[in-house]
Amino acid sequence: MPPISSSSRRSLRHVIFFIFTIIYVIAIGVFITWLVTKRKKLHYSVQNASVQNLILTNDNYMSATFRITIQSYNPNHQLSVYYTSVQIFLVFEDQTLALNTIVEPFHQPRMNFTRIDDTLIVQNAAVPKSIGEDLRAQASLGNIEFEVFVKARVRFIIGFWWTAHRTANIKCSHVTVSLSQRNNFQNSSCYANI
Repeated sequence: MPPISSSSRRSLRHVIFFIFTIIYVIAIGVFITWLVTKRKKLHYSVQNASVQNLILTNDNYMSATFRITIQSYNPNHQLSVYYTSVQIFLVFEDQTLALNTIVEPFHQPRMNFTRIDDTLIVQNAAVPKSIGEDLRAQASLGNIEFEVFVKARVRFIIGFWWTAHRTANIKCSHVTVSLSQRNNFQNSSCYANI
């Protein structure tokens, strides 16, 4: 058997080095993927909701200004969240009464509470007769119960690595808004699916 030349040894070392480099890169990728998939769930709640200038005409046209404060909690130690866009919908008995899109992107750091304040304006919106009747009935009792839906485009960040965009669908049920001047709002927790 002929002896192995030094150039063959060098080529063999390069091949082994290349294989170990590939294994190392794959291991890092698997570790980062594990960190992302092991992430803790983000928590959302409606911290405040109020309505002003609520007008509901006899022919079922509605005008109002709703102010909503949603709190997002990121309990993760390793990853932060980048919100590309946020859409907030105000729904009464499966009827969307108002929506607004917050297009100003923002970043939520690790272990952080972030408030999302939004104003949704309804201007002479036609509502079905049954919805108008139910709105009037609840308003006569001094409270209106809504659902708040949030649809957000998010990316998770670990160090310099950003995930692909994901859609966060958040549903906040039983958000009760008082029509009196005294704001005694009860926080409402939300269910999030990301």
